Formats: sequence, C-alpha cells, structure tokens
Amino acid sequence: MNNKQDLDKDAIAYFFQLSNKMQKVFDQLLKYDDLTIKQLFLMIVIDSFDEVPNYSQVSKRFGTSHQNVKQIALKLKKNGFLKIKKDPNDSRFRLLQLSQKAKRYWQNRDKDDALLLQSIFFGISKDRMVEFIRLLQDINNNINALEKGEKS
Repeated sequence: MNNKQDLDKDAIAYFFQLSNKMQKVFDQLLKYDDLTIKQLFLMIVIDSFDEVPNYSQVSKRFGTSHQNVKQIALKLKKNGFLKIKKDPNDSRFRLLQLSQKAKRYWQNRDKDDALLLQSIFFGISKDRMVEFIRLLQDINNNINALEKGEKS
C-alpha cells in the first residue's frame, strides 16, 4: 500500500467517504433549520461576492453547473433565505441575493459554527491545518487543469 498509485486511490476513497459523512452530519444538524449543507454552502458562496452575483458567477465559484445552483437556489427562495431578481442591466440574467431572514440566520449561527468547527478539527495543529489547506489547493488546481483539458 505504500506505492504512489495505491496512496492516490486511498486518497480518492477518503475524499468521497469524508464528503458523504460530512454531508450526512451537516444535513442532520441543519434539518431543524430547514436547510441542507449544499444550501448553506450556496449562501456562503453568494455572500462571498462584493456585488450581487448572477447564476453564472455563483455556479463557477460553487464548482457546479448553472442548473444545480438554480435547483438549490429555488429551494432557498421557497424557504425565504434568498431573493432572485432580474438584473436591471440585462434582463436575461438573474441575480441572487440573501434575504433578511438569511442575514438574521447567519448572525445567530456564529457561536454554534465556531463550536462545530472546533469539534471537527479537534487535535489538529495550526501547522497541520495550513499544510492540509495547501494540499487541498494543490488538488483543486490539478482538478481545474483537468476541467480545462490540460494534463499534469
């Protein structure tokens, strides 16, 4: 199991396993708020823009298709967390804006989120976290290159 190809396979398996576990745990925690982790992440992405973004901008940053973002956004709109409106400069585009309900929700989450993150990363030093984030960035860059048709 010490050869590079086996380690690469194990890493992919761990990514998917961890992704599934995180989604399950977060969805369970968020069900009382009538949210899923993907909806929460979409709100984080929307809030990360300086200006009110459109579907294309959000899709790119979210890392998925326009259609997937639209499905998640419509659920957020239905639950009152999101406003979807026409772009006044180009009516072909729709802008995604967090509602007042979403802003209030985030103000109330800060303390709970800090405790949750502390639990997830308990016992992991700052230096290891920095290295972990660097590794994730490197993997993300490699995946971006694959998406563009480039080979490593």
